[in-house]
Amino acid sequence: MIEKITPNRIDEIISAEIPDIEIDKDLNDIVSKNMIHGPCGSLNNSSLCVSDGKCTKRYPRDLLAKTITSNDAYPLYQRRSTEDG
Repeated sequence: MIEKITPNRIDEIISAEIPDIEIDKDLNDIVSKNMIHGPCGSLNNSSLCVSDGKCTKRYPRDLLAKTITSNDAYPLYQRRSTEDG
């Protein structure tokens, strides 16, 4: 890529939030069942992603109010807390 992608453009393309159960219960159920990582690490040391007691996929991840791009080319996605909406 010639131009670095901006966090706003990432958020236009990728949604990494659990759908609101009040708005779409079926989609919430599908996402909750099939697309959530864990539990792992100290909560489940027998998980396939655990090595030396830590998740190799770097979970759990910190909550972020906004998506940011990092130096390793992988974005850190918006992961809002309930206080952030």
